[in-house]
Amino acid sequence: MFCGYIDPGNGFNFFNSAGWLLSILLGLISACLIHLKKIYFLLKKQRKTVIILLSLLFVTGTLLFGALLLNSRSAFNKRVIILGIDGLSPDIIEPMMVNGQLSNFARLKNTGSYQRLATTNPPASPVAWAAFATGKNPGENGIYDFIIRDPKTYGLDLSLARVGNDKISKTVKTKSFWYYTSRAKIPTVIIGCPMTFPPDKIYGRMLSGMGVPDILGTEGTFIFFTSEPENKKKDAGGKVFNVPRSKTITLHLIGPRTSSALEKTENARVPVKASIGNNELQLDWQSNKIRLRPGHWSDWQEVTFDITPFKKAKGIFKFYLVSLEPEFKLYVSPIQFDPRKPLFPISYPPGYAKELADTIGLFHTQGMPVDTWAINEGRLQEEQLIQKCEETTRERKAILDLELSRLKKGVLFCYFGGTDTIQHMFWRYIDPQHPLYDPKAPQEYKDMIKTWYIKIDSLLGEVMQKITDKDTLIVLSDHGFNTFRRAVHINSWLRANGYLALKNNLAEGAPLLADVDWPKTRAYSVGFGAIYLNIKGREGKGIVDPKDAKKLKMEIAARLKEWRDEKYGELASASVIHEVYKNEDIFKGPFAKDAPDLYVGFNIGYRASWQTALGAVPAALIEDNLKKWSGDHLFDPHLVPGVFFSSRQMGKKPLSLYDITPLISALDTKTTNR
Repeated sequence: MFCGYIDPGNGFNFFNSAGWLLSILLGLISACLIHLKKIYFLLKKQRKTVIILLSLLFVTGTLLFGALLLNSRSAFNKRVIILGIDGLSPDIIEPMMVNGQLSNFARLKNTGSYQRLATTNPPASPVAWAAFATGKNPGENGIYDFIIRDPKTYGLDLSLARVGNDKISKTVKTKSFWYYTSRAKIPTVIIGCPMTFPPDKIYGRMLSGMGVPDILGTEGTFIFFTSEPENKKKDAGGKVFNVPRSKTITLHLIGPRTSSALEKTENARVPVKASIGNNELQLDWQSNKIRLRPGHWSDWQEVTFDITPFKKAKGIFKFYLVSLEPEFKLYVSPIQFDPRKPLFPISYPPGYAKELADTIGLFHTQGMPVDTWAINEGRLQEEQLIQKCEETTRERKAILDLELSRLKKGVLFCYFGGTDTIQHMFWRYIDPQHPLYDPKAPQEYKDMIKTWYIKIDSLLGEVMQKITDKDTLIVLSDHGFNTFRRAVHINSWLRANGYLALKNNLAEGAPLLADVDWPKTRAYSVGFGAIYLNIKGREGKGIVDPKDAKKLKMEIAARLKEWRDEKYGELASASVIHEVYKNEDIFKGPFAKDAPDLYVGFNIGYRASWQTALGAVPAALIEDNLKKWSGDHLFDPHLVPGVFFSSRQMGKKPLSLYDITPLISALDTKTTNR
């Protein structure tokens, strides 16, 4: 039984198997105590003989103990292979299986098992993957949104990892399944699982996933150089620099912040000389020189930043030359840790990332490797995003193939995120009601989501060819997907309904809750649906009496559920909110006290706005989503389940993401595949 080697009570299994040896030893000790005086004189007369006998007994006992331990470790001699495919939706995958478009998924369903997989509440990626890894809800593992707030200061941070003062620390506050496999000495390989930065020390190998920042410490900041005049109010998901129209231009790559006792702290910079020739661009920096033509990516490039006189940061990145005429436009991808010498550990053992780079070549190390914000802002187009998704998938597949070839027994998990990214950015092509829907769009783009499901089906087929009947294959997604048509400003609703106030009665409030009038505010929102009460004694400037909190929560929840979108009048689709959940109903455990007081479960089509996530208060309550990020999963969790496939029969009991870790631990490897 697999459970004998992963369960926290594993120690009892060993002592049960070794009980007979323990009984004999205790009996010998008892006999020795009874005849202690006689034994003493015997030892004195026959010292040499006794030493030899004791030595033989010690060696024999050691061999017996080692044999038992070896038997305990080697009893698990199969492989459990888990593919985590982000965002696979049953609403897409099920009809495609019926239509014969996903033959490998259909075969896995028919020979093993398939069901819809209940996601977490909320269905945010960090929450979902932390639940998958730990089997615990947010109240126990501490992950309940992308955004977390400091109640004393109202400061905001990301939940993916904590990076600061040259230190990194994990945010997941309980053990993941690989802790137990490692403790039982079961070889374990974890490739790219979200929420694994910094990496854990395991009995095997780990490459960190979502949570690994770029070299600036952000989740991905691009650099864009342009000679075109810029609108200062335009969104800025990257660092955008205006440059003059000239044959020779000096550009700068931006690195980490420097540390110096004598100078003001600022970002390290590396100058790049850009020379425009005959429809090509030459770029020179440090000891590097490349040439690029418009519409082309560079290969991986290297850069070294001086952080202190004794410390350097090595990064890798790619150029994409958008155009030379009529305007100069050059994109620089987020600069990522060089896997051969990362600024912070991104793998375990620490040299594993370098080993991979030496074996398969350089690869993306940033936890969210595809730059969607550059597409939102029009710096790059859909074609470049597709190319990036294909490239990152090839890299991950190469790592998976390597590990499949050398892992003879144990547990292997590998994460793929391309389907999630493609659905986020291409949903507007399949939803006629989306404000950005274009009936004349290229058919390739209308088919892009299904194209990626077919790509994953092909990948699955290759994996199935590399496993045996003794292996167990599991394929799952963390949540489903649907359309994101309307952006909901929760703080604006709270203001309109008298729960939040702005200083000086401003028309709009800036991000990071900067303009909130706290002495007049009873509730506020950050993240993608989280609402916090401004409770006295908990929040730094709280005014809500803790005794009144329950009543206030019920009042806000009831009024939110009545919210109708004026754009659609009295239509059923005008209902913005599917359900509002109270903290105590969905978060259980020691960290539930840190979680939001209320969580909003949106109806399909509606989602918390980007402004809400960062604590802003726009003038409007709801507005059309005019960003290319047009598909999402941050709706009510009951509306966006994931999928679960297995090469084994798993019974008919409905599963959720919380069940996967117990399922792995209880998996009987002697069960016959069907």
